[in-house]
Parts: sequence; structure tokens; C-alpha cells
Amino acid sequence: MPFAPGRSYTLTVDGTYTAGPSAASTRGSSIYCFTANEDLTIPPAAPGSADLKTVSVKSASVTGGRFPSRPPKFGTNVNRQGWTVPTGPFIPLDGPVPSGTNVQKAPGSMSSVVNDQIGLVGGPPAIDFVFNSGLGLTSAGVGCSGDSLAACAEPSGAVTGGGVVFATANWSAAYSTDGINFKTLDPTKIFPDDAIGFCCDQIVQYVPSIDRFVWLLQGTGYRLAIASPSAIINSNGTAWTYWNLTPALFGAAGVGLDYPDLSVGNNFLYLSWNGKDGLQVARVPLSGTNSLQGAGTITIGYTDPAKASMAWGSHLTQNTGDEIFWAGHNKNSNMRIFSLKENANTYFWRDRGISSWANNAPTSLTPDGRDWLAKNFNGQGGNSFPKNGVIGSTRVGNQLWFAWSAGTDSRFKQAHVEMVTFDRNNDFKKVRQVQIWNNDYAFAYPALATNACTGEVGLSFEYGGNSKYYENHVVGFWGDFIAYSTTGSNAGTTRYGDYVTIRQATPSRSDPGNLFAAFGWAVNKATAPSTGLTTDVHYVLFGRPPSSCAIILR
Repeated sequence: MPFAPGRSYTLTVDGTYTAGPSAASTRGSSIYCFTANEDLTIPPAAPGSADLKTVSVKSASVTGGRFPSRPPKFGTNVNRQGWTVPTGPFIPLDGPVPSGTNVQKAPGSMSSVVNDQIGLVGGPPAIDFVFNSGLGLTSAGVGCSGDSLAACAEPSGAVTGGGVVFATANWSAAYSTDGINFKTLDPTKIFPDDAIGFCCDQIVQYVPSIDRFVWLLQGTGYRLAIASPSAIINSNGTAWTYWNLTPALFGAAGVGLDYPDLSVGNNFLYLSWNGKDGLQVARVPLSGTNSLQGAGTITIGYTDPAKASMAWGSHLTQNTGDEIFWAGHNKNSNMRIFSLKENANTYFWRDRGISSWANNAPTSLTPDGRDWLAKNFNGQGGNSFPKNGVIGSTRVGNQLWFAWSAGTDSRFKQAHVEMVTFDRNNDFKKVRQVQIWNNDYAFAYPALATNACTGEVGLSFEYGGNSKYYENHVVGFWGDFIAYSTTGSNAGTTRYGDYVTIRQATPSRSDPGNLFAAFGWAVNKATAPSTGLTTDVHYVLFGRPPSSCAIILR
């Protein structure tokens, strides 16, 4: 029976299994019958389009951090695998493989507190490391999704032009006024234990046009919160206006939402998450009627996640301007690219071919024998969640850059990062496809952002493995072929987490758009008498020297 695009079908599997003390020989064992049903939604045909739906949500506010602390509550949708990339016919690379990327230590990489060794490294062109500061955010003995065998942080954050930093990691937050000293916050003390509650993933952005930090916290749905830098300082991080975004608001009653992201456009804040059938994207006006700046009722436009099933586990383009983009894999030689202009209520998608990449399930061992890549929640193997989701994404003028974790083949002996560029002004034609790789260690979990001064793409990602190297956070610029390790792990983990972060640092008079704010973390052995693993989250402010900047802030 042919499958029709846009239709849902129920897949039923019947069978038997043997269980007992000696199931291999069936002696003393029992045979059980089972039936499993799964609804499959066929992606719509391309090219295509659909209109946004809208919903209004009232605000609430908190201050004082007066609520009792409580443990996070994990929903049934956390880290569920929603899309497996099919393998298509082989399409060879259309250009030479770029030079391998080497790793060297950044200033302050071995310390959990800031290192005063600040200045230029590498080059030409050189990179200026302004800060590499430990936030003091640790989660001893607890890992991603409650997995005690893994240590996990999933850091996010942003910085203002005045130097105020707000950052998060499972399951904590922190802020700083100088980039060095951080005050730790407990989100469960700040917000009530209501219908949303609190689970795990958190994402942060700063919006200069309205002078607000935006904090997105995952629970059964999401809590979208805003605060000015001055409000954070004056309230010790406890004064926030917030909106509860339940799944029912987006037509997903009874379904958990997972793996959030945020992006800031010219006039909208964009949100995304994994819904029931695929990636769902939403937007909220920054200013004007029913906006974030108004801090009252907001109007949210949102997409149908079933239209983007292949984009499950993907992220939004950063530095996105007047149009937001997201993408997913139809197969390992074809991508679907979505777009939504700020002056329209209709979003579009189209398919574009790329060169084949290895979508197998690699492993990557640390020196203590732990596989930091291969474990997935609920025992699903291969490239820890979100597997091959397009999680690195940024806009450079009219070029769209997308990046994801890939496997191994005859060319790439370790897991690596694939990155492809499309031309928005030339019918989304592929410009080039490149790789971040080294056959001596693995790279994974890319995050991208665009430098306001030079237009270069900044990188925040992770490396390690091959039984030689512990997993660690690295930063750099595409084209330098050097990644700088910002942390100093001394232990392995069975799952290193789902994302790290990079943001364009808000311009100031001393740094007029040349810097990035990146957030990554290390895994360390707990200090006796404690046992297990702890995390060491870092804030890294780095970029080209100010003299490289073509933008002069007046």
C-alpha cells in the first residue's frame, strides 16, 4: 500500500518472546505474546507551505525566591527518539575534504575558576580570550534524565553589553555582573510548583532591543520568563515575568514537549521544541501589542510539528534577522529547509540534495573506558540524543549554515561534524559542504553563531574519545582548523549531554561586535568523601581582536 504524504498510519507488530532464568535454552522459561502499536505520520510533500496558528497567554510574576526547593520531574517525552535518518543512495562529496581540526588548550581550561591569563592566542588570525570562568554549577552524582551513570550539564547563557551574564545548566542557573564571580540560583525556588513545574532543559537569550534576558525552562510544557539585567541584580535573580506554555495551547494535550531552543530576530523571539510528531516552532513579538516588552498577555504564532517530522531534534538559526530557518534530514543525502518571514504568517519548506554522510552509530571511549557518545536515554544507542539533529544553525547574510553530528566511514575514522551552507538568495542552492574532523578524536554537538564584525561563523562544540582523551568543550572559528579546549575533564561519562551554546556577545564600546559568549562544561571525579561524577560549567568570552571589527559603535 502506498503511503500518502501528510497521512498517519498505525503500525502494529505482533509476536512472542521468551523470558526466564535460562531464556537462551528455553529451560525453565516462559513464552509471552505481545502486540505493539505505533502511529506513523508521513511527512508532507515538498515544496509546500502552511499557515501559522495563534494563541494568547496571560502573564504572571514572581520575586523573592520564596518557594521550597524540589527535585526535577521528568516527563515521558524526555529524550524520546522521534526520527531516524534513512540511508539514501550514495552521493559523493563535491569537493575536497577540508583540513582536519586540531585541539589545543585555551587559557583557563584546567581550572574551575577564572584564569587571569587573558589575551591573544593562535593566529593569524588571532583569537582573544577575555574570560574562561567556572560558574560553580555542579550536579554531583546525578546525570541527564536521572541517569546516575552520566554527568550532564547542557549549558546555555548570554551576556549584555554591560557585562551582565545569565547562564543555566541542568538543573541550576547563575548570574554575574563581572564575568568572573557567579551567584548560583535554584529555579525551583524562583517559580511555583504549578501545572508546568520544572524538569531539566533550559535555554537563555538576551534581547538588546528590549533590554531583557529571556529564560525558557522545561517542565510538562515550558515556562517562558523575562527580566531586565537591573531586575536580576536588584532581586538577586528572583524577579521574573513569566508565561506558562502548556502542550494543550499548541494542540498537544497529554504530550510532553522536549529539547527547546530560542532565537532572536529583528522583531520576534522564536521558540522551538520537539512535539508529538516533529519539531514545532513558535514566535512572540518583542515589542508592541501583546509582546514580551509589554509583559502582559502575549500572542504566540506556531507551526504544525507534523509538517517537520524530519527536523526532530533540530535547532533554530541564530542571528536570523528578518526570517527564521530550521532544517532536518529526509535521508542522509537530502535535507528539508523551512523558512518563515517576519512580515508573513505562512511558512514554507523545500528539499535540497547534499553529499552523503555516515549516519551509523559510532562509539567514542574515554581513557577510563566510558562511551561518551553511544548511550541514549531508554537504552537507545548511537550518538546520544538528538543523534543527527541539525543542532548547529546560523545565518550569515543570505547564507544559511547547518551542522550536525555524523558517524564514521572510510574517510572519517572518528565521529565528526558535518556542515552545509545554502544560499537563501539563489533558491536555497547548496554552496558547499564541509566537515570538522580529526582521525585521532571525535567531534560532536555543534552550536553556531555569526560574528557581527567579520561575518565569520563561531563554533562551540565537544571533542574527545579514541581511548586517549576525555570529553571536553571546545570553541573556535570555522576556517581556522584549530579548536580551543576550554575545560579540563578528568573522568569519562556514558553520555555527555545534548547541547552546548554560543551567542553573539552584545556589542559595547570596547568590544563592538567582535566577541562570542560560549557555554560548555567538564566532567570530573567528585571530591572525597563524595563519590561519582560532578560537572564544571564554564562561561567563555572569546573572539577576534577589536581591531578586526568593521562595525564602529557610536
